[in-house]
Amino acid sequence: MFKLMKYELRRNLTAIIILYTLIFALEAYALYSMFAKDQRGTAIAFVFLLFGGFAVIMLVFIVAIQSYSKELGSKYSYMTFMTPTSTYGIIGSKLLSTGIIAAFTTIIAILLIVLDYNIFISQFAEAKNTEDILTQLATSMGYDVSALLISVLVNFIVLWINLFTSICMAYLAITLSATAFANKKFRGIISFLIFLVLNYIINKIAGYLPVVEIGTGVLNELLHPILSYLLSIVAMIGAFLGSAILLDKKVSL
Repeated sequence: MFKLMKYELRRNLTAIIILYTLIFALEAYALYSMFAKDQRGTAIAFVFLLFGGFAVIMLVFIVAIQSYSKELGSKYSYMTFMTPTSTYGIIGSKLLSTGIIAAFTTIIAILLIVLDYNIFISQFAEAKNTEDILTQLATSMGYDVSALLISVLVNFIVLWINLFTSICMAYLAITLSATAFANKKFRGIISFLIFLVLNYIINKIAGYLPVVEIGTGVLNELLHPILSYLLSIVAMIGAFLGSAILLDKKVSL
């Protein structure tokens, strides 16, 4: 499985390097603008960095799905799916390689946020005054810095849970269409429709789940939908197992 994981990382390395090069170029521009005390340039750089972050997330999602779909539909798919590795290991290697990219992306994002925030506050006096006002406001509302840091961390975790749930749902949709519509030209459209239906069902179920009260403040607000988070994890595991079983028993490669 780990050999397959390394293969996945190498195969997607070029696209990832290109995108991260753009991100670091934007970060260099942001640093230059902040040290030059160019407010307009700093604002532009931050906007592009925000869009760049979303682009990285979308790339992780697209690459993970495209890799699986392309391999499953290729006449050379047996080279991967007929290896001694189990179908669980094959799909797991794809998810683990995506997980490594996700973890690296999260670490880089947090480091850049902390770096840019501290430089921004030190370079622009009005930003420091605004920070003091916001800190006082947050304190008066019962929030503190540690709670806000927890909020950022939880949001990152939820983001990646949702991303991996979507990837596993896409894997299941692709596998289901390969089972029922093998060698059909419209199989990709069917996969997409199945993916939409699966997500609709999960969202519909999530809508009926009650919210959970856990204490007060930021932590309570973040953990209100904890049952929805658990549903996403269950759906992720179910889609993973379903895809592996179908690959092993039903899909003709």
